Amino acid sequence: MKQANLVMLPGWGMKKDAFQPLINPLSELFHLSFIEWRDMKTLNDFEDRVMDTIASIDGPVYLLGWSLGAIVSLGLSSSYREKIKGFILFGATSRFTTGENYSFGWDPRMVERMKKQLQHNKEKTLISFYEAMFSESEKEEGFYHQFITAIQREFHGDDVFSHLIGLDYLIHKDVRAGLDRIEAPFILLHGREDKICPLEASSFIKENLGGNAELHIIEGAGHIPFFTKTQECMEQIKTFIQKEYIHDR
Repeated sequence: MKQANLVMLPGWGMKKDAFQPLINPLSELFHLSFIEWRDMKTLNDFEDRVMDTIASIDGPVYLLGWSLGAIVSLGLSSSYREKIKGFILFGATSRFTTGENYSFGWDPRMVERMKKQLQHNKEKTLISFYEAMFSESEKEEGFYHQFITAIQREFHGDDVFSHLIGLDYLIHKDVRAGLDRIEAPFILLHGREDKICPLEASSFIKENLGGNAELHIIEGAGHIPFFTKTQECMEQIKTFIQKEYIHDR
C-alpha cells in the first residue's frame, strides 16, 4: 500500500510529543506531518497553520485531530473537500461549550474561570487539566504518572497569551452547521470515561455527518485513549485505512 499523508493536530495545551505512542505505528501507514499550537496570536491562526501545512503537501491527506484539533479539522473540511481523504478523530467535539440546543460540553463560565486561573498560575492549571484527561483506572495503572514524566521531559511551555487564545477558540468555535456537508469518511475514537469532551459529543458528530462515520468507544479510557489504549486504537485505525484503500481502488 502506498503511504498516504497524515496531518496530526493535537489538543489544547499539547504538543506533538503527546502523540508519541502512535508515531511509530502510524509511520508504517502514513507520511506524518505535525501541527503545533505554540505562539498563537489570533483565533484565525489555528486554521491558517493547518491550511499552510495541507497546501505544502502534494496529494490527498488524512487529518488526525484530537480534541481542539478535531474542531479545527472539522472546520477545514469545506475548504479542502477534494484534498481531505478522511478523518481520524480522538475525543472529538464540534462545539466545546454548551449553548442553545447543545448540552454536550463545558459551561462557558468554566472556561472563563480556567482563563483566570491560567493567568494566575499557568503550571498548576495545566497540570490540573492533564490529570482530568485520565480515567481513575488509567491513573491507577500509572498512565498519568507516565504522561506527566514525559511532558516534564519533552514539553517546553508555551506563553500564557497563546494558551488563552486556545481557550477563546474553544469558547467561540462552533462547527456543527457544516457537519452535514462533509462527505469524507470518518473514524471517531472516544474514551467511555472522557471528562473533557463527553462521549455524546462524538455521537452527535456521527449522527449529523453527511457521509459515513464509525464510532468506536474505548472502554475504561478518558480523553487520551491513544496514550493508554494504543494497540486497540491502532487496530481500529488500520482497519479503517485498509477499508478506504480497497474502496478507492
